[in-house]
Amino acid sequence: MSKTLGVSLIVKNEADCIRACLESVKDADEIVIVDTGSEDDTVNICKEYTKHVYSDAWDDNFARSRSISLSHCSADWILIIDADEVLKTPIRAIKKALDGYVMNKYLGILFDVRLAFEGLQSIRIVKNIPEIQWQSAIHNTLLWTGGNLRERCYHSSFVIESGFSPAHKKDPDRTVRILQKQLDRDANDTRALYYMAREYINRKDTDKVIEYLTKYFQICWYKPWTNELADACYLLALAYIDKKDWHSSVMYAVSAVLVLPTYKAPMIFLSAAFKGHYPLASAYWNDLASRANDAGILFQRDHEKTASKIIKP
Repeated sequence: MSKTLGVSLIVKNEADCIRACLESVKDADEIVIVDTGSEDDTVNICKEYTKHVYSDAWDDNFARSRSISLSHCSADWILIIDADEVLKTPIRAIKKALDGYVMNKYLGILFDVRLAFEGLQSIRIVKNIPEIQWQSAIHNTLLWTGGNLRERCYHSSFVIESGFSPAHKKDPDRTVRILQKQLDRDANDTRALYYMAREYINRKDTDKVIEYLTKYFQICWYKPWTNELADACYLLALAYIDKKDWHSSVMYAVSAVLVLPTYKAPMIFLSAAFKGHYPLASAYWNDLASRANDAGILFQRDHEKTASKIIKP
């Protein structure tokens, strides 16, 4: 029997983009939507595509609202998508993969999610079982009670393109506000520190970026190393270049490679940093970069663009 595929999403004031999202997933077996207080035509548009539209008061907790949406899903597998995203892979291709014998050993599927300036592999389909649940109020993640969910996911070539919802402009401080609540509860919440720094990258506040990432680094350097730590080191390298601190920048770029030796971006960065003054070192890092495959990285970025920011010592 063919496996059923449902879609789960939460919305609020997404009338400008929700139709494109729903058009891309309309061939799914069910679509479940939780609206968290729309004041525009979002709910009416959603009802054109599904009868499963529910309401829930927003309380600055994405995991809670996503969990409510997930709880209303009855399909065998659930696709998670946001209102400002579009599924580029046909539903029929995804369902064909779900029916394949290979999926018998997996609990989810990783998608290529393409953002404006970077890309990442994200868990976007999960088996509809109670052991998989949402966690974290912001930049939330799916957890499996049996262990590391990502290790039980199939790496697909399925694609979601992510945009930027105009609704964000109605509450531009939402992410910072929620992250600050998490840090007020636990000042050493490393995930909150990392994503708070990313918020200040968007706000072009380099001092704040360094403040949050330095604290993150001090905590995580002495724990098991992760791809998130590697990315934090690289972002610190970029921040210190903005401050014209070449030596600190190089130190953190090297740290990024130590943490994740497959990470190409800091190698290209280091090759550019040493070029001219230290040609042998520049050639060394360039050679390593030519062989790096970015396996396990957190975000895919434009390497050449970041390297162009380099200043010389």
